[in-house]
Amino acid sequence: MEGTSIVSQEKELLRSLTPQLLADYDLLALFMRFNISAKGEMVIDLKKSSILISLVMLSFACASESQNIDLAATDTTTAVVSDSQKVTATTSAPTSERFLSPEALADGQRVATSFEGKGSADLGSISVAADYSLIIASDNGPLKVSLEDSDGSRVVYERPPGTGTGSHQTGELTGGDVSIGIEASDEVSWLIVVTGELAAVSDKSENAAQAQPKNVTSTGGSGSGYNTLYMGHSFGLPFAERIEDFANNSEIDGHIQSIVFRGGNTNGNPEGLWNDEAARAEIQAILDQGETDLLIMICCPNDPRNPASFWGIPKWIDYALAQNPETKFGLALPWLDSPKQYSDAETFSNNWNMLHERLWLAVIANLRARYPGTEFLDIPHGAAAVELRNRFEAGTLNDVSALVGSDGAAIFRDEQGHPDDILHDLGTLVWLGLIYEVDLSVYPAGDPGNRISRYETDLREIAQSIVNKERAR
Repeated sequence: MEGTSIVSQEKELLRSLTPQLLADYDLLALFMRFNISAKGEMVIDLKKSSILISLVMLSFACASESQNIDLAATDTTTAVVSDSQKVTATTSAPTSERFLSPEALADGQRVATSFEGKGSADLGSISVAADYSLIIASDNGPLKVSLEDSDGSRVVYERPPGTGTGSHQTGELTGGDVSIGIEASDEVSWLIVVTGELAAVSDKSENAAQAQPKNVTSTGGSGSGYNTLYMGHSFGLPFAERIEDFANNSEIDGHIQSIVFRGGNTNGNPEGLWNDEAARAEIQAILDQGETDLLIMICCPNDPRNPASFWGIPKWIDYALAQNPETKFGLALPWLDSPKQYSDAETFSNNWNMLHERLWLAVIANLRARYPGTEFLDIPHGAAAVELRNRFEAGTLNDVSALVGSDGAAIFRDEQGHPDDILHDLGTLVWLGLIYEVDLSVYPAGDPGNRISRYETDLREIAQSIVNKERAR
């Protein structure tokens, strides 16, 4: 499978793409800042993101005189498959290169989805439309890959200890609902490619009744509010604190807001909150009442490149649904922190859009596939910061005088990137529009509406544009 022609094509592709990939260095830096590994149990189709990041990593190696990617150097190792039959897999000599892309490994076969990670992980369940196979690449052993499907539970691949990057393709496997488990030491990196085609998700129209918030129309008006719990860090906290006031002034009765806050991404992401015994107990005590309608969590895990690192989200989903099967979930994506590290608005925007479209939306799509009867809301309030910075650098945002400041006349109030007044108000408008589908040209009224009207910039129009774009996906 790792033929000379494919290797040559990959190298040539990397050489041709290196200039553009180097231009995307800021996104890579964003991912590389997270360095805490975690074991996981969620299906995330991050194929495109994995390809991008893998190519970036390889392009740096190709450009460096101290790195030497020699994919032709090989040795052999022995692996054991599920029928106890020994097979010989070709492996490369230990080097620092990443795996080939899923498409290259598939060598012309259709790729349904792929997973990349390190150490043990429960990849959860996927539905495969027809018979398929697994392509398993790893840089080390021991590694064991197991399946649970209509044929029962079994190990389909096992690699003994030993270094060297290699790959193995299973025989044909029966389609349907499949759970994949990885058992490996923490030093083992792996890539799992599922060939074939995923089963189609039920048509959205079948769940149209579930897609509408409780008795709220698209133009606002009298409606029943959510009993909401926000759990997360400070890049979502200001909007959780203000959304109740906005809802109450939008003819939405009974919005209840609970908050469990922990500062910093590591402490405030879903994985950190699950690992923090005190925070977990606090959140579970709220959920145990069985009255939470909407649970809002915020991105991102410490290593978003690794699908397994999102394990905290399904942990909280499963727990919340056990207490109230009608719970809905909001997944909030903030802007990139430390905004001054991005040289201009275009770089800031491109990196955030890439994170949203190539990673976060894939997370949400796979959650919807895994929990087909549950509603998930994408709340990308980071788009508010992107739009404000674009306007500021274009000279059309007269309400602020600085990107970062501490007097209420900036987009961000500190170097870390916490929101100043205008971003606080615009971000809350985005939350309101995505959670309740109100007409933002009318709501909120009252005190928050009066405050918004004092801006020269039409925040209502900006927020409605962000909401409309999200709802059109």
